[in-house]
Parts: sequence; C-alpha cells; structure tokens
Amino acid sequence: MSNSSKEMSNFERVSATFKGEPTDRVCIGWLGRKETGLGLPQVTVADVVRDKSGVLLYKGIKSMTERFQPDVIAVTTYTTVEAVAIGTKDKYFADQLPAPVDYVLKSLEDLDRVHIPDPRVDGDLPCIYNALKRVVREFGNSWPISAGTVGPFSVAARIRGLWDISFDIMRRPWFAHDVIDFATEACINIIEGWQSAGATGFASGAGSETCLSPEHFRQFCVPYERRYLSAAKKMGFQSYTRHICSGPSADLVVDEMAKFGLDMMPTLVWGYFKDNATMAAKKKFFAGYGPQVAVGGTFRASDQLAYGSQSEIAEGVTRMLDTCAAGGKYIHVADCCIPPATPLENIETFVISAKKYRPK
Repeated sequence: MSNSSKEMSNFERVSATFKGEPTDRVCIGWLGRKETGLGLPQVTVADVVRDKSGVLLYKGIKSMTERFQPDVIAVTTYTTVEAVAIGTKDKYFADQLPAPVDYVLKSLEDLDRVHIPDPRVDGDLPCIYNALKRVVREFGNSWPISAGTVGPFSVAARIRGLWDISFDIMRRPWFAHDVIDFATEACINIIEGWQSAGATGFASGAGSETCLSPEHFRQFCVPYERRYLSAAKKMGFQSYTRHICSGPSADLVVDEMAKFGLDMMPTLVWGYFKDNATMAAKKKFFAGYGPQVAVGGTFRASDQLAYGSQSEIAEGVTRMLDTCAAGGKYIHVADCCIPPATPLENIETFVISAKKYRPK
C-alpha cells in the first residue's frame, strides 16, 4: 500500500492487491450477509431469501454498496441454499439465516432420486440468480461481482448431514465419494448459472470440512475442490474466493487448501486464521502457491464487530492492519459472515477505519 493521492478504481485496487502492487488504500472485501433483510425496513431474512424475483436481495445489496462502498460485491444468501434446491428441508427465521431440519439423503438409494439443481428455477437459488442479473446491470461496470457455492464437501454435508457423511467416510468411503462427486457436479452447474448471469468471480467454502482430519481432507475435499476450480476457470471466471470457517481441525487443514490449484487464477483465501500474526504468516505461505493470492479475515465478526464499541473496532482494525497489510496481498474482510445483529454503525467504523488507514 502506498500514500499515493491518485484514487484507484475498484478493479485497479483489487487487481493490484492480488499482485502485491502498491494501492492507494486497503482493499475492502465482502461485507457479509447484512443485506439479507436487515438493511430493509419491515423485511425479514426469510422474506429476502425466498423472494425468487431477487428484488429484495438486490435492494439490500444496493443499499449496502452505496453506503459502504466496498471494492467487491458478492451476491449470496444462506449456506444451505444449494442443499435446499436439491431437497434438504430448512427452517426459515425472521432475523437469522435458515437452518436445516431434514436432510434429503437418508439412505444409499436416495442418491439415485436427487437431481442436479437448476439455479434458475430450483429452491431458493432463483433469488440469487435474478438478484445477480440486477446487480450486474447496475454495478458491473464499476465493481467486481462474485457468486458461488459453499463448495463440494459442504454441499455434500448439507444434503447428507454432517454426522452421516462423517460415518460414511469411516465405514463406507465409496458412498461418501459418490455423494461428494454428485455435490461437485451440482456446484459446477450452479456457478455456470452465475456465470451466465454475469458474475466474474466465484466462491467456495464453509465450515463442514473443518471436522475432517488432514488425511480425510486430502481425500474427500482436495480433489473435488480442484475439479470445481478447474471447471470455473474453463467457464471464464476471473477470480476465486476460498473461505474456511473455524472448526475442530481448521488449524490442521487450512494449509491443505494450497493443493487446490491456487495458481489457476487470482485467489482470496479468507476466514479462520486465529490471530493477526498467523494471518501475516499465511500471506507468505499461500503466496508461494500462486503469484496472485491474497488473504483476509482475522477480525472476529461474531464478537468484535457485532458487540464491540466503535472505538474498540477502530483500534482493532488498526492493530490488524499494522500486522497484516504491509506488502499488499491483504483484503479487509471479517472472519466469516457479519452477524445479523451487527449495528450498521459498527460496520461503518470497520470500513472507514480501513479506508483511512495509512502505514506508519
């Protein structure tokens, strides 16, 4: 990052960040799922995610983008949306994201009964598809726009259930591979829909995989994620965002993500990195596997951002950037999704503190 007075465009800033080149300020990444209802008066999260027209999601994203001016836009809703389109049943809530109550794959035979979802018509995926088209029309000339899935293994866990697929991995690994293979094809078909709607970047990752041992991660996650990434590259996607949540084995499996093929396209690896010093180390580690790899996500959204005071947030942002931002290849983003209860003023402080930051 430099002290240049020349203001860069969002595209220029993002591109330079991935390359490790000087930027006019810190690059601001995805701002979570605050757009799923909370920014819209009298509209619930359930209303937004089930609105197949995508109008409510578009309005929320528009509001968030115009208020906070991030450098990228991500069009997404909830982390089981792919599984619901395949047949998993969710419970919907007014003020939080939906959660699964009945998984679609209860037996081995059920895998023969499910189908690859069409993002234009199945489940709640049309909400994202139609919102994405609207967002691209309005913001596509000025903002990089991405959409994705939770990734092959996490989709598999959300159609089978995490306990059951863990049992399958131990007792009938052949079936676990079949489920993940199906989930991979589902993910590929979904992002093909996002690409046709105008997305230029795609995403992957959620928390289910952090219940795997490193060996099982290598067997049941790495090859399918590589296939997913390779397919996205062939479709013409220009960037890849890979998330990892906290979980029992997060510290052990995060480095295995370097085997996904991070040299295929500019990549942001973000999420659980434990602390600022670890974040700085991961920047160096992942950059060794691809010339355009950035990291982000140490700032804890669940407590620091949601419940901290504005002065605490500003101080925390400065400490994080002092450790992590030097040399570029860092994107300012919270550790996971921003909780719905987070005050908009706290998000504003989180963003403005980073935009005003200058290295010592």
